[in-house]
This record gives sequence, C-alpha cells and structure tokens, in this order.
Amino acid sequence: MHRSVSWLLVVCLSCWASYAHATAERFDQLVAVLDRGDLMLTDTAAALQYIAQLQAELPAGDERRQLRLDREACQWRFSAAPDEGIAFANSYINNETLRSDYLNLSYFYQCRAFYQASKGHLAEQDEDIRQAQALANKSEDKLAQASIALFAAEASSLRGQHADALVQLFRGYDLYKQLNQRAGVGYSLESIAVAYRRMGEFDKALEYLEQSEKEYVSPDDKSRLVTLLQQKAFVYADLGQAPEARQLFHRVRQMLDDLGEEQYVISTDIDLMWIANLEGKYADTLELAAAVRPKLAERARNNEGLVINQSLFPLYEGEARAALGQIEQALQLFSEAEKLLNDSPNPRYQLLLQRAWSIAEAKAGHYDQAYQRLTQTMQLQEQLNSQIKQQREALLRFQFDSDLQKNKNSELLAEQQLNEKQLQAMAQAQRWQYIAIVLFVVLAIIALFYAISQILRNKRLQRLASTDELTQVANRRSILAYVQDVSAKAQQLHQPWALMIADIDHFKLCNDTYGHDAGDEVLAEVARTMQLSMRQMDRVGRSGGEEFLLILPDTTQHQALEIASRLRKRIEQLTFSRYPQIHVTVSIGVTQAARHEEIRETIARADKALYEAKHNGRNQVIAH
Repeated sequence: MHRSVSWLLVVCLSCWASYAHATAERFDQLVAVLDRGDLMLTDTAAALQYIAQLQAELPAGDERRQLRLDREACQWRFSAAPDEGIAFANSYINNETLRSDYLNLSYFYQCRAFYQASKGHLAEQDEDIRQAQALANKSEDKLAQASIALFAAEASSLRGQHADALVQLFRGYDLYKQLNQRAGVGYSLESIAVAYRRMGEFDKALEYLEQSEKEYVSPDDKSRLVTLLQQKAFVYADLGQAPEARQLFHRVRQMLDDLGEEQYVISTDIDLMWIANLEGKYADTLELAAAVRPKLAERARNNEGLVINQSLFPLYEGEARAALGQIEQALQLFSEAEKLLNDSPNPRYQLLLQRAWSIAEAKAGHYDQAYQRLTQTMQLQEQLNSQIKQQREALLRFQFDSDLQKNKNSELLAEQQLNEKQLQAMAQAQRWQYIAIVLFVVLAIIALFYAISQILRNKRLQRLASTDELTQVANRRSILAYVQDVSAKAQQLHQPWALMIADIDHFKLCNDTYGHDAGDEVLAEVARTMQLSMRQMDRVGRSGGEEFLLILPDTTQHQALEIASRLRKRIEQLTFSRYPQIHVTVSIGVTQAARHEEIRETIARADKALYEAKHNGRNQVIAH
C-alpha cells in the first residue's frame, strides 16, 4: 500500500512538471510574438486580451515571467486610473532588487511617464523619459531603445519640438530596421509623418503615411488604420480641405467606437468641432460641445486624466460662440482654454487662442485688450516661424551627420572585407600568385581612384557651371534652362506655373556705404533665405547683380502672391551679425505664365511688375 502511494505521488509530480514546462513554453511563445513585431499593441481592448492570455499561461510562482507580464500590463491596465498606474510603476521602480535590471526598469519608467502625461505633469514626464532612455542604453537592448525613442518623440512633437522628435524617430526607425521588426518600422513611419505634419511639411507627411499604409498595415489592423486615417484627416484640414477631413474623422470615430476606445472617441469629437469651425458650421460645433462636456466632466470626477486634445475643447467652443455673437461666453471659454494651454509650451496652440481671443475682444468693444492679444499673436507667429526654421536647420544637421556616419561605417566595412579577402588569398596562393594579385589590386585601386577623381571633377565642373559662386543658387544660364523645362512640362500637363523677379532695394547704396564685403554678405543671406522659403520643386537663380529669378511650377498667380508676400516679410526681418545697422528689403514682380506664351513675354511682364513695385516706393509685391 505504501509503495502504491509513493508511485502515485511520483506520477503526479511528473505530470505537474510537464504541465508547468508546457505553460512556460506557451508564455514565452506569446512574448516572442510581441518582441518579433508580429503583434503590435495599439488599442486597449487588444492589449488587455493579450495580457489575459499571458496571465493564463503564467506558471505559478514564476517571478521572472510575472515581472515580464507586469511590464506589458503596466501601460494598459490603468488607462482609466492614472494615479493607480503611477503607483503600480513605482512599486517596481522603488524595488531595490531591480536596481541593476536596466531593461525592465526602463519600461516601468516609460509606463510612469505615460501616466504623468495623462495628468498634465510634463516636467515629471520629461524626467521619467530621460531615466528610461538612460536605462535602455545601459541594457543595450535595441527593442527597448527603439520603444522609448518613439515615446520620447511623441512627447516632443506634441509640444512643438518637431525636429527633436524626428531625430528620435529616425533613430527608432533605424533600430526597428536592424531588428527586422515590420510592425515597429510601420509605426515609426506613421510617427515620422505626424512630426512632419506638425512642421507644416504636408507632402512629406502624406508620403510617409501612404508608405506605411501600403507596406506595413494589414486590412484587419483597425487600430493602426485609425491612426493613419486620423493623420490624413489632420493633413487635409491643414491644407484647407475640410470636407475631406470631416469624412475621415467620422470614419475614425466609428472605428474607435467599435474598438471601445472611449477617450479617443471624445478626442475625435473635439477634432470634429475644429472641422465644423473651419467650415463655418458653428451650430454643429456647439452641438458637439454639448455632447462632449458631460463626458469630460465624468472623466474628471472619476480621476481618469485628460484626453489628448482636451485643452483645445474650450478654444473651439469659444470660437463658435464668438462667431454666433455670444461674446461673453466666448471670453470665459478662452480664459478656460488659456489655463489648460499654459501647461503646454506649444506655440501653435497658443497662437490659435490669442488670434481668436483678439477677435472676440474687438467684437466686445474691448479694443485695448484686443490690441494686446493681437500683439501677442504676432509675437507668437514670429516665435513659431523662428522655431520651425531652427528645427529644420537642426534636422538638416542631424541628417547630414547621420549620412556622414553611415558613409564612414560603410568605408570601414568595405576596408575590413577587402583585408579579409587579401589575407585569404595570401594564405592559399604561392608567392608568385599573390604577388600578381597584389599588383592587380594596386592597378585596380589606381584605376578606381582615377575614375572616381574624374567623376568628382566632372560633377564639380558641372556644379560650378550651373551655380552662382557667391550665392550658391543657380546662375542665369542654369535658371533660364530650368524655366524652359518648367514651361515645356506645364504645356504638356496643362498646369499653371508662375515666375517672380526679386530685386534688393537700394543695394548700390549698401555697397557704397558699407563696402563690397557687406554687399556680398547681403546677397548670400538673401539668396539663402529665398531657398529656405521656397518649396522643394521651386528654383531660385541669380539673374544678375542684386536681381533674382524665382520659378514656381504648378502654381497659380494667387499662390505665387502669397509666397512672394511671405518671402518679402522674411527678408525684411533679416539681420546681419557683422553689420547690424544694415536693413534690407526687396521689391518683387509676380506673374503667371499664359498658355502658349513665349518665356520672354512672361519674364517681361514680371519685370514690368517689378518696375512698378520700385516706382511705387519699393519693399512691396506687384502682380501683372
């Protein structure tokens, strides 16, 4: 009897061990699916379902796997209770036994940063992001580094720091590419598109969105599709295509409702208020506001945190009420919006608020307050323009440095491969054989260097032949050749195109007063400003002296006038560090080419408009 009980106990223990092993294996397989990028957690319902699967396969008493489960669950279990999420993350962050577990700690800091943001604690969020990045780098885990890079980028982009965001996003993108994780690569492309949209680079934003949608989103991935459609809607709205944006937002709202993402449904309703205002449908805005306000109040009572765009809700409602003549209510709402937006350093939102507020104050007869708000609006616009310019320059520097580093790495890899081949050849061949090989390699290298030097020389000569040496823009011959190409293409595609002639006012006086070195600096800086102000397809050329020719393909005269006016203002604001006393303005003549018109006729018409601008007092734009 005793022997039978012992055998039964052994069999039970053996079965339990087999079951525990199978459960652990299934748990690890679920985790591997997530780490490979075959699964991307982008909505709460799918994430909680995945976490429940992990919980079901978790072996009893397995602390290591319990830690991994809690790491994944942290950012999803407490979406309606951010204080509980912070407390949960703290339980691991403050755990002394995890001091050297850099990988898991980085994820718990990232989780806490998520909940700090939902409570509006931006300084605390920044510190947690910094800690998470430092720990991820210490862990040398590329997946963790990529994850926190994308999270940090989203935080930067929401505050208007788009160049910083793009630097982080490109790093995350490269890491996901190295890991061959398709889901991460696709999500990176979407985030890059968002940052470009917020910088006003709408063409690039659509390009990245379409690439992600085409290559990295499956038809049944509703969460990712929601993000893509939402961002396309934002682009259409920013481009002034409100009806297209409204249709996409309604589609997004339905999909979010199906997914059970209540807070994002509210956020989309706020976006629809914005669209209704753009379309002048202010009654629709107030109807939406009446539906949204109790939902926000309920979230506040339940301590569920802010929805992502909640600070814009009183701004949009205030715009609608001001447009409908409900001025006092509008002013109160603008005051409410100001309190919410003060927690965010994003100048774009501040600009929208001050502009709408100044109009409402003027309607109320408060002209002093309206003037003050308008002054703030102009200051914010200048700040925003300066910020975007600095960000673009920073992004260009980063891209240049990245390309340079990639080239160096490629050169080192090529050199290493060549050395390995040479060593193998020397080990396998006899003396006379490898001497012949070395001679052949030397001759090949000499020929290669000669060919490369010839190619570089030809490219340099070609560039010198088509570029103005002082300003580094196209010279007269090159810009006139480009005009011919644009005109021919426009005729073929039946597209409009425009031409501008810009001339620096009183340039001879500048040369005579401050010398030719000052004049050269003025020409170079004006040319650089023109290049930065134009679109990618536009071309700037120096047609002679202080006169520049600007070609704008696929552009109407009305669009060209807007570009010319913006360009004139930017040049008027230029300062010169070596010559602070110099103030430069330009006169610009604008015209749109007529179909079947000779190019010389178009240029003559623009030149006539330029002459009129000069005759009328300079520093102005005239169109013919």
